[in-house]
Amino acid sequence: MPRPTAINPATGKRYNFQPAEDPRAAERAQRQALQKQLRVVESARVAGEARDRFMTFVKFTQPDHSDPGDVSRSAYDNQRHHDAIARVLEEVEAGRMPFLILTIPPRHGKSELTSRRFPAWLAGRNPKRQIVVAAYNQEFAEDFGAEVRAIMATQQYRQVFPEAKLRRGGSAKDRLQTAEGGLLVFVGRGGALTGRGADFLIIDDILKDQEEARSPTVREQAWQWFVKVAMTRRMNERAPVVIIMQRWHEDDLVGRLTDPTNPNFDATLSQKFKIINLPAIAEDDDPLGRKPGEPLWPLSQGQPKFGLEFLEQQRRLDPGGFPALYQQQPTAADGVLFKREDVRWYRPHELPANLTIYATSDHAVGTDRAKHDASCLLIAGIDRASNLYLIDCVWERWASDRIVEEMLRLARQYQPVVWGAERGHISKAIGPFLRKRMEETGHFFAVRELTPAANKEQRAQAIIGRFNQGRVFLPREAPWAERAVNEMLKFPNGRNDDFVDALAYFGIMLQSLFTPGRGPEERRAVAPRTGSFAWMKAQQRHDERQAALQAGGGY
Repeated sequence: MPRPTAINPATGKRYNFQPAEDPRAAERAQRQALQKQLRVVESARVAGEARDRFMTFVKFTQPDHSDPGDVSRSAYDNQRHHDAIARVLEEVEAGRMPFLILTIPPRHGKSELTSRRFPAWLAGRNPKRQIVVAAYNQEFAEDFGAEVRAIMATQQYRQVFPEAKLRRGGSAKDRLQTAEGGLLVFVGRGGALTGRGADFLIIDDILKDQEEARSPTVREQAWQWFVKVAMTRRMNERAPVVIIMQRWHEDDLVGRLTDPTNPNFDATLSQKFKIINLPAIAEDDDPLGRKPGEPLWPLSQGQPKFGLEFLEQQRRLDPGGFPALYQQQPTAADGVLFKREDVRWYRPHELPANLTIYATSDHAVGTDRAKHDASCLLIAGIDRASNLYLIDCVWERWASDRIVEEMLRLARQYQPVVWGAERGHISKAIGPFLRKRMEETGHFFAVRELTPAANKEQRAQAIIGRFNQGRVFLPREAPWAERAVNEMLKFPNGRNDDFVDALAYFGIMLQSLFTPGRGPEERRAVAPRTGSFAWMKAQQRHDERQAALQAGGGY
């Protein structure tokens, strides 16, 4: 087969196999070069702005994955509340807001801003700073450290802060050292900070979860570490403190710093803190200017995030925890175990005439507990329909001797058939003094020592059924009644449970009193020694029961 000729027969000239030049190619190349140059200029401009503007820094150090060179695009989808937090953190860095408390719902971006990007930005603006970032445990704190280290190693970070470099060998996850002598320490709650100062102290969710928050021991440990370790490492009195939390409990770190009713509250320190609360669903006077009912983060890049439908679903799933966790209000409007709709009130003229009177008490007898909790003494009467009427209450943080005197006063005034209290509180704690005062005053009353379940919720079950059936009545005009209702509605997530415990003892005691007992032979076999405390209780119980029978079955 003949090969194709390279000569054009029409012109006698050879074919030109080179493609014809595109007259617009040079123009396109010039335009691309210009765009590249403009990108470099724009990147330099944004990098310069990122040195001073925190949100610009956040977006610049998280470039869009599809086009990292386009600084007008970012993988970080900042919303209104993110921008507000960024502006506030700029105020903190500038020294105009040295004490900040920020409460925000879970998964709304607080840690990304405050515990990852903010420490990196602080170190870049002044590589000589010493920064402490604390979390609920060491592992989680070191995760923050690793992420800050990764941010500081990016090309974008080096472009913004070329002079901020980590020292060779000084980039462990819990301790990042800059070449200029600065230090970033990442520590878990309870960890040592000896020898380490803090130009900035950042505390991110010092309580891990609801289980920790409901433990008085863990809450106290967290508080003591904050007061005695973290706060003592500040380099000067103006060294900023930033506390970021999702609220779990009214007695958490934020509660102790801001709630005037909390025993740890300090009015002078509280006035120094700027408190910004961002609830998931807007309420009146929203700091972002949202209308009531508006969600905090409904959309993300045009897709649903945490809209009202999601939030209402969470409220239904966890009605007791939602006000604290999402609205940052641990004082729930309604209770988990005790419901407001089941509260029953009575006025003085509505109190039945024939009541059988009983008494219970919950004593703050332990060293730690006595420091923060109150003792609660309750007087109540049972009517013929088994309704329980609360009549009187002494609810104070008093020493044991004062409480004993109040027990004697209430016993003389109301003549209870029996007084119930937790085993150990009576016999091991105030028992000797109570017995001594009974002998000195000549007034004896029967005391029944109860052994309740260790779990507070199980303990309360003895009275919850009666309460939810509308068979527990509170005196509407008593000054302690509303306080009691508030504690019941918060239970078991509230700071205190003194009243609930004392109320639960009524249920436990009444169950035992009306349960068929042992026969006479068995009772004689275990009769207490004459003159003993148990003997005095038994004698008084016998006398009071006889008196109740003679009075027609009630006091």
